[in-house]
Amino acid sequence: MSYGVIVDVETTGLNCEEDKIIEIALLKFSLGTEPNIISLYSELEDPCEPISPEIQKLTHLTPELLQGTKIDWAKVKKDLDGASVVIAHNMEFDRSFLRKRSELEGLEVHWACSLNHIDWYKHGFKTRSLNYLASDHGFINPFAHRALFDCATTFRLITPYLKELLAKSHEVEYELLASNSPFKSKDSLKERGYRWNPEKRVWFKRIFEKELEEETVFLKEHVYNGKDLSEKIRVSE
Repeated sequence: MSYGVIVDVETTGLNCEEDKIIEIALLKFSLGTEPNIISLYSELEDPCEPISPEIQKLTHLTPELLQGTKIDWAKVKKDLDGASVVIAHNMEFDRSFLRKRSELEGLEVHWACSLNHIDWYKHGFKTRSLNYLASDHGFINPFAHRALFDCATTFRLITPYLKELLAKSHEVEYELLASNSPFKSKDSLKERGYRWNPEKRVWFKRIFEKELEEETVFLKEHVYNGKDLSEKIRVSE
């Protein structure tokens, strides 16, 4: 039977090079016209290091709760390996942490992002935040930033849009950089959907290949005064 998996991880921080996974959840569901939940898995993992007060407040995971816990990584690998698609809300975050796990070495899956592969703005929603989207769809996530509840919220949220999500997950994507854009253009870039990367100090927007030409023309005409100075990076695999 063909199935998908929704995955969510909670971590000690945002840096996959330094921080660790402290909770994971997998929601396995059938693929079809009426997706149904097949199974759920959730487990904690002791990072064996201090957890900041900010993370404890965000996740409600304390050192006492985590002490001695361990994720069954063999089960995680088996479930992910058999999936036709693995979905996460803000896929890049979860994927970056999972790729650092030696237990998952060699695992190759097709990823889809419920944040980017559904055009929420086109559907009339003003935010792509998981909990705000849930609220806009008439329900709430009762325990935000707990992995299993985030997976369940994602499943309920994406079900009506599953066909679109799967189709867009196969499209080529780019990160378009408005490199060295003049300061006066920041408002128009923001209105256009660009976000500021404080580390690289650049405005950027993730777009599909078919949108690349139109977006490049916009930057050329409205930001760079007729010059083609933007940069693009292919981000899909």
